[in-house]
Amino acid sequence: MDLNLFSVYDCFSPPEPAKVKNHNLLFGRVLAEEPTKRGKDKIVKLEQTDLQIKKTELPHLNYSNSEEPTGNWFFVQDGNYYIFSAIRSTYEKVKHLEGISVYADMTLRLRIVIELLKRNVRDEKVSLTDAQFKEIAFKVFKAEPSAKKVNDSEILQGIDNWLPSMLMTPLFEEIPENYREQVRP
Repeated sequence: MDLNLFSVYDCFSPPEPAKVKNHNLLFGRVLAEEPTKRGKDKIVKLEQTDLQIKKTELPHLNYSNSEEPTGNWFFVQDGNYYIFSAIRSTYEKVKHLEGISVYADMTLRLRIVIELLKRNVRDEKVSLTDAQFKEIAFKVFKAEPSAKKVNDSEILQGIDNWLPSMLMTPLFEEIPENYREQVRP
């Protein structure tokens, strides 16, 4: 499967091309399918930057069999993004990492909305319960042209799959720079 490593930059302070590697991301880099380039739900590429990245500079990603801190937690590194390459760890050491799951277009859009809402909750501009986050996530998915033919129970199942990890992951800007996309010792 062709996968991409997606970087989503903070839309309120876009990076200068020369500083793209060091700029704060809205969230850590995630694995994603090739984005849709046609139709109503296409992704519009504004800019492309080619970077030479060493395997050791690729983000570590986490994996768990549970959404609870008490579950079994693992991480993968150096681009070996396979569950069989996972290294056992603890929740505390990997909770700030992105998951090994592969994002589709609509999930990537949902993640952007959730991160911006989490920032507003942190800044006390809004107060949201988990149920309200779920309601917003449902509306985001329902607004997607590709979800028009999907029934509500399937959308809710997708939200139940994605939303907990999105809410558990700390805001990228709050992760100390030396631990961003890396396992804590």
